Amino acid sequence: MKKIITLILTTLLSVSAYAQERIAIIGAMDVEIEALVPQLKNKEDVTIANHKFYQGELAGKPVVITKSGVGKVNTAITATLLATKYDLKDIIFTGIAGACSPEVEPMDVVISTALVQHDVDLTAFNRPKGLLPGYTSREFLPGKALLKKAYQASISVLPNNKVHEGIIASGDQFIASKQKVSDIHKEFNAMAVEMEGAALGQVAQKFKIPYIVIRTISDKADGSAEVTYSELKKATADNSAKITLALLKEL
Repeated sequence: MKKIITLILTTLLSVSAYAQERIAIIGAMDVEIEALVPQLKNKEDVTIANHKFYQGELAGKPVVITKSGVGKVNTAITATLLATKYDLKDIIFTGIAGACSPEVEPMDVVISTALVQHDVDLTAFNRPKGLLPGYTSREFLPGKALLKKAYQASISVLPNNKVHEGIIASGDQFIASKQKVSDIHKEFNAMAVEMEGAALGQVAQKFKIPYIVIRTISDKADGSAEVTYSELKKATADNSAKITLALLKEL
């Protein structure tokens, strides 16, 4: 009898932990969340489908933090697990990206006004680049309130001239070519390029969960990208983490 009661209580506690409304924070790599996880209060590690989630409180808010892994598929899997398992108030994607606009420099921040998938190409069927079948727009739009608060949080950490709002382009490629980055900027008017954000946008749109993508620029996504990225990876990730903490205080 005691075993049955213990099992019931354990199940109820587990369900209540998931049922609590939380803010999800996602980074693609360890370096993008390692400044945040140690600050969690009442931290609990949860594994779902061989994927680790860290529950707890951060900046006084109930959160769940996780690493998606690099790329759109990993991000879509992570976002779907979060959306189906947790009661999410908002989703914040934090981390690093390459510059796509000439006006953006390393250590600047780009906050997403829209996300596009630059590697979606059905132009053979007379469709614009980035437009998926079944969609009327190639842009996935973040939450308006989150966008405003993310900008305010960013300028509380960095000078105004280091913070940009604009389109972020995602694709399963590490962009390190001047020609490629120029083509993406020309086609989508993108300010930054990375490998995850639009996949989050697509899933969040389906589940009607407000989200925002905050990226600190690690490189110019050109011929020097690999070297600059390696040198600035941790500094830029920590920068985005500071902004995420500032944003949490406003949510």
